[in-house]
Amino acid sequence: MSAYPLPGGRQIDGVLTTSFGRHLKNGTWAEHPKAKYECLLCQTTEGPVVGAAAVIAFNQTIRITHQHHTQGAQAA
Repeated sequence: MSAYPLPGGRQIDGVLTTSFGRHLKNGTWAEHPKAKYECLLCQTTEGPVVGAAAVIAFNQTIRITHQHHTQGAQAA
């Protein structure tokens, strides 16, 4: 699959999926938060990462770090 075209020449080139998890009444996790990134241009998936701190860090940096990976792949 390639990038998804939008009006005005824009395109969707990646999908960030985040699950926020679920707490039980006693404060423990029933389901931990998760995140993954799927690039439609280079057809790779990064993640999933699991855990609140990991998901926060992943979501804040994936756009920058993945661009670095794809630039390196294109240069090779």
